[in-house]
Amino acid sequence: MDDAEVLAAFAGNGARKAFGPMLHIEGDNLYLDGWWQASLRIADDTFIVRDEQPPVDTTLMADLQAALTGKGLQQVGADLPGVTMITYTEFTLGGASWIVWAPDLATAEANLNARVTRETFFEPAESAEAGLVGDEAHLVGSSAELGGARRVAGLPPALVLAVGVSDETAAQLDTVLDGCSVKTVSFAAGLDTCSSIIPTLIVVDATDQTGREFIMELRAAACGRFIPVAALAEGGDVPLGAEAVLDPAAEPASWVAPIRDLLP
Repeated sequence: MDDAEVLAAFAGNGARKAFGPMLHIEGDNLYLDGWWQASLRIADDTFIVRDEQPPVDTTLMADLQAALTGKGLQQVGADLPGVTMITYTEFTLGGASWIVWAPDLATAEANLNARVTRETFFEPAESAEAGLVGDEAHLVGSSAELGGARRVAGLPPALVLAVGVSDETAAQLDTVLDGCSVKTVSFAAGLDTCSSIIPTLIVVDATDQTGREFIMELRAAACGRFIPVAALAEGGDVPLGAEAVLDPAAEPASWVAPIRDLLP
């Protein structure tokens, strides 16, 4: 579906999963560009909308306001009690500012309070794979959301971002890694590129401290929390923050199996 349909599904009918070129729904959350939390559905008639400039050029915030207005809702306050607790608990984001939309302030306060005190222990985990719960389910679900968004956008089914890797080595990997597209970027451009294109997997040259520090910066950034990382590193030890280690002295063909093990 297109982004307008995703937005309508989010604001209008309570959809919990939908994918568009730039928007996707994950439970009660509306994400932009695969990672930026734009809005959270507190209840059918109460939403919080992020009061910040989006990281990409988009009309989303104006479109979202129009959709909520059309639903009969209005802005009833900013950063009301309970909002920060909800955003921190549900997607670990405590520093943002949020506008609350509801029919009136009393309804908003009641729904926020109900959300804060909601018992979630016995609620089934929303997962892309049956049988997974907790953090494991969240990781798999996030990978599925991003993969679905990329397919709808017409992008390659698996985009491998090679950070700090030479063009020659990346070209060899691209040749032997069937069904994948390998794109190279420098360490300086790595985080920005990651947040803008949402790769399926990242290969990092971690043969020195620069690469190892980049992996930790990637894990701290929103764009890199759920993307698997394969690190080129000597000695066979997996660098902190990576899921697999690749031998930098070996031919790229030998990296195919461990990389495929990480691909969704």
